[in-house]
Amino acid sequence: MNKFLITLATIVAFALSSVAHAEMKISGFLQQIIGAGDEVDGGVTYKFNRFSFGADTTIDNGWTVGGSFAAEFGNMAAGGMSGYLPTSNSMYIQTDMATVTIGSTGDAVTNLIPRIGNMAPGGGHDAGYQFLFDGGAIANNGVNYAEAYYAMAANRINIALPSVNGFSVQATYTPDMGINSGSGISRTAANADVSTSHGETTHVAVSYSGEMDGMSYTIGIGSINGNSIGTLGSGTTSSNNDLSSIAGAIKVTMGNIAMGIHAFDNGDSWGQSEDADKASHSGYTVMATYNMGNITVGAGFAHEEKALGTRGATTTQAGNLVAEDSITVLGIGYNMGGGVSTNLQLSNIDHTDGDHATTEADPQVLFANISLGF
Repeated sequence: MNKFLITLATIVAFALSSVAHAEMKISGFLQQIIGAGDEVDGGVTYKFNRFSFGADTTIDNGWTVGGSFAAEFGNMAAGGMSGYLPTSNSMYIQTDMATVTIGSTGDAVTNLIPRIGNMAPGGGHDAGYQFLFDGGAIANNGVNYAEAYYAMAANRINIALPSVNGFSVQATYTPDMGINSGSGISRTAANADVSTSHGETTHVAVSYSGEMDGMSYTIGIGSINGNSIGTLGSGTTSSNNDLSSIAGAIKVTMGNIAMGIHAFDNGDSWGQSEDADKASHSGYTVMATYNMGNITVGAGFAHEEKALGTRGATTTQAGNLVAEDSITVLGIGYNMGGGVSTNLQLSNIDHTDGDHATTEADPQVLFANISLGF
């Protein structure tokens, strides 16, 4: 009996050892941020702290199949995951024709348009570290100074064609912009009827990277189009506007100097068709950096403005008023090696609700952060 069990165990061991498994990679990111300033509450906090793992394998027909999972917890006590990148949960199939990604992942516009807002050390305004201390933004829709649903890890299908002669093209289909990496796994609710997010949405983007006269550059442009929001203020669904947004950017690098500009226009996507005063949302960012080995310095300016429209008006902002947010950033970063980097940034922020009778806070935030990637 013992000989039989030993023989059986040996056969099972050999059988398992011959089964092909995908190779897994584990990584993560740790960061702490200290902030203080004028007209803000300072303190110690964190952002983008996460762990992630990925795996890929080659199947019998030569295709590569892989996936990744990254979890960022914006509230360690509650355990709720972020609905935005870098949190993600997706799988992909890579062929000679295209790479198809399914799950909570980035969209075509987020993936291909150069992100000018994160160029300056300290994440520019794109990382949003200063907004951990200043919560007074009044002209944003989602991420500050960015196009509709930027960096949201919605549950979707993304198709990326192979790059040809510097051109890259991607297209994304999202069934519901209200479902993302922060949502549960159930899809039983009639979300399209009650969501405050837009419904079925497509993203299409194209970028071109090239070199000319000693400089390299990347140009990207993309459009976002989707069904209307399920409910907006009045609870009706028939008059809400469809989602229509466009964004573009160019980034140029010449030796140690890099500069870029990004602009977006979300139009009246958050308004309603019968608005006498139309809703609107648009903005732009300009930034530049200078690299000196392990040290990088940078500066930038961004501005966005938003009108709520007649039916979107609130008690704090009339529909015909245009709210504005502006930010000027100055930053310096030092790469300490070994996956450790540190940054110091000063952000001057201006908020205007469009009503000259009111006075808004115009905070100044100084923050420093140290991070470890592994």
